[in-house]
Amino acid sequence: MATYKDIHGFKIQNVSSDPPTAVAGDLWYNSTSGDLKVDTGTLSVAWATGGSMSRPAGRRAMGDTGTQTAALAFAGRSPYVTHTESYTGTSWSEVGDINTVGQGLAGAGTNTAALGFGGYRPGGQQDLTETWNGSNWTEVNDLNTGRFHLAGCGASNTACLAFGGIPAGAVTENWNGTNWTEVNDLNTPRYFLAGAGTNTAALGFGGTDVVAVTELWNGTNWTEVNDLNTARKALGGGGTSTSALGFGGQTPSLTAITESWNGTNWTEVADMGTARYALGGAGSSNVSALAFGGESSGAGAAGTAATEEFSQTGGVQTIDAS
Repeated sequence: MATYKDIHGFKIQNVSSDPPTAVAGDLWYNSTSGDLKVDTGTLSVAWATGGSMSRPAGRRAMGDTGTQTAALAFAGRSPYVTHTESYTGTSWSEVGDINTVGQGLAGAGTNTAALGFGGYRPGGQQDLTETWNGSNWTEVNDLNTGRFHLAGCGASNTACLAFGGIPAGAVTENWNGTNWTEVNDLNTPRYFLAGAGTNTAALGFGGTDVVAVTELWNGTNWTEVNDLNTARKALGGGGTSTSALGFGGQTPSLTAITESWNGTNWTEVADMGTARYALGGAGSSNVSALAFGGESSGAGAAGTAATEEFSQTGGVQTIDAS
């Protein structure tokens, strides 16, 4: 079988970071991220209007719950709601309600296997955890530390990470499908931060008090990496620890700013159409994300039903070599 060099006359570059001067057609292997990448040409990024939610709500589950074409939104403040909605890539439809009303909780997983945890409900912060099987929510074992405005991420409802929040701004817990276990803390305590990735490779960014801090989780420890360009809190996020998107939030004014993370640095890209904070986010990478709900009229607003879809064409792309 002919090798790449046999066909093209040269080997694929093996580099530790993406080359800053790549041009269309360049191909390389990033040994740090473990990705095969290609520069496909001129980069075009944009947000487009998606289907509106059935009910407006702010302070949705602020976790990476699903993808651009298969997302889940649950709970929130309008003033307090229990409804759950599923997104197909075109429209939202109401599905089974979460059992306990609340806002400021975190979410992780997919639209058929999700976890919702923490939050604020009448009476104060909560440690409740519920698991979603695609049809119904079921209460399972609680967080060790009750809190709200925390972040979450995870590939399914059996492997998730919870971090930050009020009042325990540095606490991190790992979910194994049955129980939460406290693991090593964030370096910078904060709440209203965003999360992306899995329970073994996560990214936490932004937060209160309006910070640009970004931290990377390797399954054992958090390490500070390069900051967001624009400090903010209550932003949305989605993607992985090496390919993420952060959008919206407060600076402290409402913002529509969107930034793309390539595993090393944040780069500002196209703004959202609607500036908002305390919104929900989902996505598989920094080229495919979903922003939904949130508050677009300042603190205490009833919330918006607006949904936006982010896409990127051209530029540096990761090749699925599996």
